[in-house]
Amino acid sequence: MGSTTSKPETKVFTPETPIEFSSSFLAQLEQSPESDYSRAQYAEKYIQERVAKELTKLEREAMDKFRATTNEALSRASSSPTNSTPEISVQATNEKIAKLTQLLKENAELEKVDISPEIKESRENVINCLKSNQGKSLNCWDQVETFNKLVREL
Repeated sequence: MGSTTSKPETKVFTPETPIEFSSSFLAQLEQSPESDYSRAQYAEKYIQERVAKELTKLEREAMDKFRATTNEALSRASSSPTNSTPEISVQATNEKIAKLTQLLKENAELEKVDISPEIKESRENVINCLKSNQGKSLNCWDQVETFNKLVREL
């Protein structure tokens, strides 16, 4: 930690052959308002602008694809064999949404499983055991096995 200095050291290298620059070139370098820091800031700003521009372009493309896909799906769903030009109406869309919602509710009801009181009691025993033996879950092996057995029989 203390073996190196925290301040940067300036090193001067002397070339073996003499190098001479014109006075106008040296004056231009000295009067240049840009420093390494400002050049880094300009580069960072340029990169950020390019990234923002690309993100905007990608977002626009994604939104166009989304609109095209949804319009196509709605057109396909509302088209009928007798009607060659499909119409999209709010009422028809709401009816479709209501039908889909009802179908989802019915499917959710089919997925529900009736749990017997024995399984509920066994589950509570496992939970209570785990709470009372925090960090020692192996002490609840019997309760877990009983619960697993009841669930398998379901």
